[in-house]
Amino acid sequence: MSPRKPPDFWLFTLTVALLVIGVFMVFDASYARAGQEKMTGGDSLYFMKRQVLFALPGLAMMFLAMQIRYWKFRHFGRILLLLAITGLALVLVPGVGETVNGATRWIRIGSIQVQPSEFAKVCLVIYLAAALSAKKQEVRDWKHGLLPLAIPVGLVAILTVKEDLGTAVVLVTTALVMVYMAGAKKRHFAVALGMCGLLGAIAIIIEPYRLNRIIAFIDPFKDYYGSGYQVCQSLIALGSGGVFGVGLCEGKEKLFYLPAEHTDFILAVLGEEAGLIGTSLIVVLFLLLAARGFHIAYHTKEPFGRLLAAGLTALICGQALLNVCVVTSSLPATGVPLPFISYGGSSLVMNLICVGILLGVSRHPGPIKDYQ
Repeated sequence: MSPRKPPDFWLFTLTVALLVIGVFMVFDASYARAGQEKMTGGDSLYFMKRQVLFALPGLAMMFLAMQIRYWKFRHFGRILLLLAITGLALVLVPGVGETVNGATRWIRIGSIQVQPSEFAKVCLVIYLAAALSAKKQEVRDWKHGLLPLAIPVGLVAILTVKEDLGTAVVLVTTALVMVYMAGAKKRHFAVALGMCGLLGAIAIIIEPYRLNRIIAFIDPFKDYYGSGYQVCQSLIALGSGGVFGVGLCEGKEKLFYLPAEHTDFILAVLGEEAGLIGTSLIVVLFLLLAARGFHIAYHTKEPFGRLLAAGLTALICGQALLNVCVVTSSLPATGVPLPFISYGGSSLVMNLICVGILLGVSRHPGPIKDYQ
């Protein structure tokens, strides 16, 4: 029996660094709004306190997930997928799903809002890792290998699109990465990619507000006070920061100019205050996290573990990439937060669990039989 290796030091360190930066930035970006809103009772530290309260159990769950032998998750793939689909469906039930700022993505449990789509991301990765590793000989077969997997992925994506297109894009992209790494034929992968692109275009066309976001993306300043306002304020914040920034806690855009300043557009606040250097640091941290995650996947001998590590890495870093692209107006606006940095309990906890599972995989790089 081979001894377990210590968890990946660099992955753990990068995660903690991003988490610490995130807690500070949530305070920095939210204290003005928190001090003015009735729901916070005028407490300027309201959002930071809640972020810390979510971070603590999130870290505990990360350490717990790290202790679990990762192949145990394989047996719960279908159950987790069913729970994920149920949660996504409940959001759409009138009276159950809760709408915030025009988006219906949450279920309220007591005083806590739960976002099922965050749970669904992790569940889908575990399910696909289990299914693809079990279908090792059939992955290159379209009819018996990939097509049956397209049904659950498509169902989760459709339910998620009703809540947010950006989250659905992250889910589908993660699934495509896993399918490619599982050994799918390039032409099958190209067909799947084309179908996803076509369905994405249809999802944009049938919803006027999504189409407006595309128009705003092309020229946000053309409709400055309308659909382009948020992107324009983000670009103004980034431009005002220059190379070195105006100084931490000295930014102006967070003072009720930039919407979602402590959630989806928190990177714009950082860009104004820490400049290009600050935003580049965040990008580098995520690039290093991606490198460590795929390094773990590459060095894991067991197919399920390899696909699980690759899927979780693609999930976390895919969200980061999409958020950075939205904040810099490289892609149309979506509702995808910046992992570990943006305010949000469901996202923070689930991303920490993802890292915990990744750390667990890093402890068992060899064949499963060596650890039993």
